[in-house]
Amino acid sequence: MKQLCKRVFASISAMILLLTSGAQLPAQQQSTTAHAASQTIINDTFWKDTSGNYIYSQGGGVFQFGDTYYWYGVHYSGAETYAANPSGKNSDTAFKSVTCYSSKDLVNWKFENDVLTPSTKDFGWAYWVGRMGVAYCPQSKKYVLVTQYNDSILFASCDTPTGNFKVETVQDQIEGVLKQGTGDQTLFVDDDGQAYIICSNKGGRGHQYVSRLRPSDFLYAEKATEVAKGSGREGNCMFKYKGKYYFCASDLHGWNASHSYYMVSDNLLGPYSGWKVMEGTDEDFSHVTQTGFFYTVKGTKQETVLFCGDRWSDFAGNGIGYNQWVPLTVNGDNVKFNSFSEWNLDAVTGEWTVGAGNNYCLNPSFEADRVSQTTLAGWKFSGTGNSNRKGGHTGNWCAQQYDANAYKATMTQDATVPNGNYTLKAWVKSTGGQNSAMVYVRGYGGDDKIVNVNKKMDSWTQITIDNIPVTTGKVQIGVYSDAKAGNWLMVDDFTLIGDGAQTVVPPEPIKYPEGQYIKKLTVNDTENAADWTVVTQKQTGSSIFGDRAFTFTSAMPKALDGAEWISTACDSKKFGGEEAQFTAGADITAYVALDTRVTDVPAWLSDWTKTADTLTDDGNPIVTYQLYRKNFAENETVTLGILNQANCVNYAVAATAQQPEITIGDINADGICNVADVIMMQKYLLTVEQFTAEQAMVADLNADGRLNAVDLTLLKRILIYGLQS
Repeated sequence: MKQLCKRVFASISAMILLLTSGAQLPAQQQSTTAHAASQTIINDTFWKDTSGNYIYSQGGGVFQFGDTYYWYGVHYSGAETYAANPSGKNSDTAFKSVTCYSSKDLVNWKFENDVLTPSTKDFGWAYWVGRMGVAYCPQSKKYVLVTQYNDSILFASCDTPTGNFKVETVQDQIEGVLKQGTGDQTLFVDDDGQAYIICSNKGGRGHQYVSRLRPSDFLYAEKATEVAKGSGREGNCMFKYKGKYYFCASDLHGWNASHSYYMVSDNLLGPYSGWKVMEGTDEDFSHVTQTGFFYTVKGTKQETVLFCGDRWSDFAGNGIGYNQWVPLTVNGDNVKFNSFSEWNLDAVTGEWTVGAGNNYCLNPSFEADRVSQTTLAGWKFSGTGNSNRKGGHTGNWCAQQYDANAYKATMTQDATVPNGNYTLKAWVKSTGGQNSAMVYVRGYGGDDKIVNVNKKMDSWTQITIDNIPVTTGKVQIGVYSDAKAGNWLMVDDFTLIGDGAQTVVPPEPIKYPEGQYIKKLTVNDTENAADWTVVTQKQTGSSIFGDRAFTFTSAMPKALDGAEWISTACDSKKFGGEEAQFTAGADITAYVALDTRVTDVPAWLSDWTKTADTLTDDGNPIVTYQLYRKNFAENETVTLGILNQANCVNYAVAATAQQPEITIGDINADGICNVADVIMMQKYLLTVEQFTAEQAMVADLNADGRLNAVDLTLLKRILIYGLQS
């Protein structure tokens, strides 16, 4: 009853405000609209508003006031030119307006107004306007627009979210930000209605900041808090999900597509984790976008974070359409980017599904590669002659197989799809004359299907492979040439689309061998799970990973005598969550061998004991592994946590019969710290006795890397005061 009264009072207060001021319901009284239903978002096209006109809205944000969503962004002259003829870069960044669109479902948008234009009073002259947003200030009861304006920040306000905004002030520099200007910024509004600028510095962009807008009117950016430094980033923006803050950004690629990065914190002002690459952004560089802004749908059934990527195609020629929106999968510190060309969103419930017309081929138009490449994102290659080239069927690029000498070239992509019936289409040009040239599909659960293209095709020609009944949850798309010198084959705009009747059939779990100590191994990284296995023993010369040829070259430490091993997949190092888990088949000591190039030891290893033992391999470069250990009881679950790093190899895992825990000061390893250990220490200091590496680690009580009289004194204190641990 108390909560009901609060809601009624809030509704009455909001109605009074609406009747007396003519304003929309302010931000802190948001309510998810009840008018929405599942709607389809289609990417890779130029979006149109409800009147059939192109939506021109870049570098902005979506904000909910009352029961309506408002999308603000910038209309540039070049956007019109590119939409009319999307054949290449035009670099026309002339500012025409800040546009405002409204929606009840986040999919269908009605044009409301050009809320700020070059003719707005006191606007002045601007060579650049962009990266902006609008927030409702509860104290001033104004809607405040904040945007980059040349090298400064412009603030404008209005009584309504769709009216003509009035220029209020221009702030040249935010205190605490290096030099004048922001290196890309967005506006973030926290749950309490307070607004912040999220940005980097302009020169070099190696510092990231959060700056609160003055609470009284939102017309001034207060002294910034630096939340990260060292990595140049642009496209700075933020979202909040279940109490955590995610500071996101892109590579310094100018207008081009990029990896998407993020840092996580429980506090808006930090401290933040290190930068991570969003899982799923490598294959097509964030669906050929740069981080634009985010919107978190707090539905009646679930929260869904929308990644709203800017495809700055009017400036860089990166493919069809300006705005590419996809849902994220967020699980604590792990964020996954779901690259879809078509998907469905219910803004009331927050639920989303993959669209029936989704193209499951990633980087299908080869626009993600940005510049000339011989290895294209999302595709694998063998042979010679694979590359991309300008002059695609659409957009800027296509893929090509060509060499001045006779050659054989293969390019493939393994697409993961729900089981069902599919059709593959692609656009092709060819000189003809190849010994063999084909587009094919295989690995779907049936015989290979092939279209031969070793004939002369001077203009782009669409080929089709239909009736692909997938029963394996995947299909390999391939292009192959066995060609004479000078022959070429060009392909572009692949589509792999189901007939709309797919059923999701989860793959059968892999059953791994079991030993005495390692049982019920489950690998969460399903993409690389087939490369994991359990082996009864390893020795010098044994392979380390299931997907690499590296072997151990060092002698096995005595502690690993009789150990059972898990051969992990090296590629699982990039998995964005806990890699695997197994059940202890007895009371065991588990070991993890971690690449010493991993400078920040993962948090899940914080309660494991670092031993004195190391292993080495025959890789190039040679890798040294530090051994960590921890005891587990029979039937206890051993979790093998996240690594999610690129510049290293994955860890190796072993298990033995349980060994006694190391007791501080127990140099002779008899399970207790006593006078015998003091005598051993004294003999060592008098150079009468030599210590093994394990003994030296246990005896180094102050962990300064040296054994001296200080450690002897600490050891005696342990005996006197019983401070064993």
